[in-house]
This record gives sequence, C-alpha cells and structure tokens, in this order.
Amino acid sequence: MHTPAINESSLQQPSKFQAGLSKVLGGSLSAFIVALISLSYAVSYGAMIFGSGGSALLAAGIPLVLLSAFTMQFLVSWTSSVPFIVAGIDSNSAGVLALMAAGIAADLHNAGSTPQQATVTILMAVALSTIAAGIFMAALGALRRGSLVQFIPFPVVGGFLAGTGYLLLSGAFGIATGHHLSLAGLRELLNLPWQVWLPSILIAGVMLGSSLLKRAYPPLLPLTLIAATILFFTNLHLSGVSIQQARSMGWLFEPLTLHGFQFPAMLPWAEVRWGVIAAHYSDLLAMITVVTLTILLNSTGISLATRRDVDFNHELRSAGFANIISGALGGAVGSQSLSRSLLNFQSGSRDRISGVIAAFLCLLCACFFSNAVALIPKSLLVGLLTGLGCLLLKEWVWKARQRLATSDYLLILLILVVIAWSGFVTGVALGIVVACVLFVVDYGRVSCIKMEFTGASLTSRLERAIETGALLKAHGERVFGVCLQGYLFFGSANQMVNRVREQLSSQVEFVLIDFRRVQGMDASTSQSFIKLRQICEQHGITLIMTDIPDNARLPIERACELGGAVREFDTLDTALEWIENVLLAKSSPAHGAPDWQHGFREHFGDEHWQHLYSRLQTVNLDTGALLFQKGDTGDGMYFIEHGQVSISVPLDGNEKVRLRAFGSGTIVGEMSLYTGQQRTADVRTDSPTRVHKLSLQHLRELETDAPAVAMQLHNYVVTMLAGRLAATSEAYRLAF
Repeated sequence: MHTPAINESSLQQPSKFQAGLSKVLGGSLSAFIVALISLSYAVSYGAMIFGSGGSALLAAGIPLVLLSAFTMQFLVSWTSSVPFIVAGIDSNSAGVLALMAAGIAADLHNAGSTPQQATVTILMAVALSTIAAGIFMAALGALRRGSLVQFIPFPVVGGFLAGTGYLLLSGAFGIATGHHLSLAGLRELLNLPWQVWLPSILIAGVMLGSSLLKRAYPPLLPLTLIAATILFFTNLHLSGVSIQQARSMGWLFEPLTLHGFQFPAMLPWAEVRWGVIAAHYSDLLAMITVVTLTILLNSTGISLATRRDVDFNHELRSAGFANIISGALGGAVGSQSLSRSLLNFQSGSRDRISGVIAAFLCLLCACFFSNAVALIPKSLLVGLLTGLGCLLLKEWVWKARQRLATSDYLLILLILVVIAWSGFVTGVALGIVVACVLFVVDYGRVSCIKMEFTGASLTSRLERAIETGALLKAHGERVFGVCLQGYLFFGSANQMVNRVREQLSSQVEFVLIDFRRVQGMDASTSQSFIKLRQICEQHGITLIMTDIPDNARLPIERACELGGAVREFDTLDTALEWIENVLLAKSSPAHGAPDWQHGFREHFGDEHWQHLYSRLQTVNLDTGALLFQKGDTGDGMYFIEHGQVSISVPLDGNEKVRLRAFGSGTIVGEMSLYTGQQRTADVRTDSPTRVHKLSLQHLRELETDAPAVAMQLHNYVVTMLAGRLAATSEAYRLAF
C-alpha cells in the first residue's frame, strides 16, 4: 500500500487563523502600552487645557479630549502613510490651547459672564480651532505644499517655541498661585503648601532629567504621574487633610459626570461669546503653526528613527481629516506622536492593528472611567506645564546659544521678549521681519559677480588669424566685463556698480554685463543700473548687456535705453565678437587690413608657402553652404581666405548649437584629417566664403616631395591647436 509523502514544511507553517490570532495578540500587547500612555497624555493635557476654567468646564472638556484621543488615533492609524504611526494630543498644541482657554476665561470673567457662558464659549473655541487647523493641514497636504513650512526662518521657529515655554511657565504660575507671573507675584510661591509644590517638582524634575538621557523612555512620564499622584495622597494622609478639604482648597478637580459631555451641535449657541473667540485669533494662528510644524518634525523623526519613508503631504492630509472629524465632535487638536509611534514600533508593531486597538481602549475609558479625573491633583498640571516650559526654554535659550550664530540666537531672545511682552502674533511677525532683514544683509555680502574678465583673458568663439588674435590681446584692456549670478536686488547690484567703477581706467572703452546666470532681480535694481549707465556716459564708455532674462527685462528697460545708449546682445559670445570687430576696425588705419596669407608667410617663409599654396584647391561658397557635415570622411583641411564658417552640432527638433567660428587666415577640418576619423560636426558658411582645400592625397605627396614644408605645416597645426586649448582653458577657468 502506497503512503503519500508528508510535506513537513506545511506542518510547520501556521494556518491563516493562527497567524491572524498571533497578529492580534501581538498587536494587543503593543496597543495596551500605547493606550496607557495615550490616556495618561490625554487626561493630563485635557486638564492642562480646561483646568483654568473651573470644574464645570473640566467636566465637559475631559470626556471630549478622551473622545478626540480615540478619533485621532483611529483615523490616523487607519490612513497614515506609515502603518505603525500613532497620533494624539501633542504637548505643544495643548499648551497653546491651554493659554487660549485661560485667556478666554479671564476675558469672560472680567466681562461678568456666567460660568455657563464661559464653559460653552471655551468648548466652542477649542472645537472651532481644531476644525480650522484640520482644514488648513488638509489643504496644505492636498496642494502638496508641506515643504513650504521649511521656509520659515529657523530662528523664528526657535523664538516662537521659546516664547511658548515662557507662557507655559506663566500658566503654571497662575494655576499654582492664582496670580499673573511677575516679580511681585514671585513671593506667592513661598506661600504654597508643600503638598502642592512637592509633586510638581517631582514631575518637572523627571521631565528635565529625562531630557538629559541619550535614549528616550516613553513610559517614564506616565509612571512619574502615577508616582506624583501617590505622593500627593500620601502627603494628604500624613497631614490629616481629607479629600474634600483638599478639593475645597483648590488642590483637586471636582468630580466629573457624563451629563457634562456635549457635542458642539448640542451647545446653546446663544450663550457663546463669539466676539471673545474672535479676539483670540492670534492664539488660533499660533496653534495652527505649532501643530503643522509638529506634524512635519515628528514625521521626519519617525522616518529617521525607523528608516521608513514618510509622505509628509499624506501625513498632513491624514491629520487634517482626523482633526476635522475630531473638531466636529468637540475634541482638541492632535498630531502624529513621535514618542508613541516609536514605542509602538519598538514593541514590534509593523501594521495598523495596534493603533486601532489602542484607539478603542481610549474610547472605553472615555465612556466608563472619566470620573477618575476627580482624583487628579492640580499639582500634576502645574508640574507638566512647568516641565514642558523649562524644556522649551532649555532647548531654545540655553542650548541654542551653543549651536547657533550670534545673530540667530539674539533674534530668538528678541522674539521671546516680545512674545512675553505683547503676545505671539507680534513676536512672530517681528521675528520674521528681522529675519528677512538679516537674510538680505547676509545675502548682500555674497558677491553677485560670477567672474570678471578683460578682452585679453576672454575672447569670442570666432577664431581669427594668429596676428589678428595677438592684436586683439594687445587691445584687450579696453574691454572690462562681469558675469552676474543669483538674484539681484539693490544691495548686490550696487556692489556690482562699485566694482565696475573701481576697474574703470582711461583704457576702458567697453563695459560688458552678462546676465546668463541671473535668476531674477528686484525692481530696486533700476537705480543701480541707472547709476551704471551714467558712469559709462561720463567716461565715454559703451555699455553692453547680454542674455537678459525675461523676468529681469523690465527693471533693465526702466534704467537703460536698450538698443540706444546701451547695446544689447543675445549672448556673451556675440557681444565679444562685435567688440572685437569694432576694435579691429579702429586699428585698421594704423595697421592696415591684414592679408590672409600674411600669417602663413611669416611661419612658412615665402618659398615654402608658395610650395604649399600650389597644392591647395580653391573653393567658393555662398552663405549657408555646407563645407562638410557630421559623419563625412576627413579627406582634407581648409585654409579660409575670406568670409566665415561656423562649427555646429545638430540637436533634437532641427535645432543646432554653434560651437566655434573661423574667420580669414585660419584653418578648419584638420582634426579628422590627422586622426582619420569621421567628421564630428557640421561646418557651414555664415557669409560668402572662399577656402583653399589641402586634401589628404596632397598632404601625403607633400610629406614625400617636400618634407620640410610638411614638417612646418605640422608644427603650425600643433601651435594653432595649443592656442585653441589655452583659450578654452582660460574661458573654463574664468567660468568656474
């Protein structure tokens, strides 16, 4: 009887059910840890946000914060570009919301509003700010403009966070003492009972101490909060103070009831003080800025720590959608969490299941365990605010001085002082203005001149006879040119004008300005170019401009008479060629029109030149005629008597680029003759041209019949090629 073979590998592989069960169990373990930390953060930050508005506001706000913890965590876990990312309320945005809630509460109290009006107004303000932040983030992600946040000057961000740290300390001081932070109010700290300040010091101390560790420990803060709570109640027991007495002295929050749970649509809108909410628009702008920066920075940290690619625009859309839903339910703004996401990753989670399970654990707590908030001491809130404020100040006031330039560090201090004195919007606006001014000053120190040249160091691509080239080099100091670069504004353009003025002398007849590497220019540069034109007119100098970009043409046209007093050329090469022709025309009366054979006679001598000339074949060509084309056999070299030819390389779309031109008294086509390879480019005439061809056959006959003449020809070709190489090297050196 045949027994079928058993596949051992199939026995070792778990079934789909077992794999799914293992996945859920593993995700549940990660979810339990993440949910524990998320709940601790949610309750703590909820107390931070709503703690300054009384027990009624706290009773209504904490359940909403717990609900938003579920909403943010579930939606972001489900839609994030990285499956193990965890979201929730962030400390920075919670701090800004706490400041906004405290400010609204103070304004309503001063206006004589009822506690009911204060509660519904603050709840509505938090919900609206969350929706507004969600819309902004979703729009930013949809437009794929997440990278625009990177253009905010770094010192402005640092000063903003430092100012946030100060305001958090001010909020902690107000909760602990009931007074605004001031030098006179510091005495109130001495009157605080030790039952209040001891847990606060423990929390703030652990937060500051943990920042010194090289490795983050996410569970440390929740454990510290538990330890501080135990310490607080132990102190109450040792002091003989009951819980009711502690609550009457303002050390504990009032018990929460679920009937305080209200969605925004359930609030009595007639009781909302919309004017007070509108007056705190600066807090809304600050919160939007903070949460957007937090998302981008946390996403960057997650990507670097886990080596996973993160789509920043996708994360903005994900968080934006989650915040819109959370705000509609009355929740507080949230974002992707760096610490909780890394904890989830380190716990072994690589998918979305742990985040989803953790979200539902938060929902269960919001529904059945919200009354536990009544046992949270206010000293925990004071400690959290103090610790967070000190961390921000340590990072952006103490440590920043070691890693930032003096000007950037002083700007951070300036923004901090202005925020403490006048608020977020004034401080950030002033910081951006000062940062822009500093940037302009620093950018103005960067030279806008890519290179300087004279007619002796840089010539056109038109090759001329050797004696003509020597004549042009002798008159090269009559030309002074600069190639500009970057974006021009008044400071950099004025720097260029001063440099041109310094280089002017009695010899200079032409000033050439090349704009090929200019990306654009400010309208203020018109004044600089007006000054440059006036300087050239006073000295009788011809001002020439080349390669003017379209986006810079208007300021130039306003300042200069293009085509009139100021000449314009499409390229630097055509301008140099025009200048060289003018210089040669001016020197002709003194030197006479050079004969095309003159240079050859000087090199070969009359007898040898006549021997070579007798073997040349004369060819007359019209304008645009093809002397030879790419791919032809290199069967000869050409001596140009008069006219001009250009070497060009064909491009796609029937376009061609000119590499070099040759005029009277020069030779062309020698490379293929010597190498025996095919022609590498097209050569066409630019004007009616006469050339004399030395074929390969005649060159070989010359080497046999008149080796001395052939040797002189070879030497001439080597000298000519060396001159071309030297000119090309000099042009390359000046350009780079």
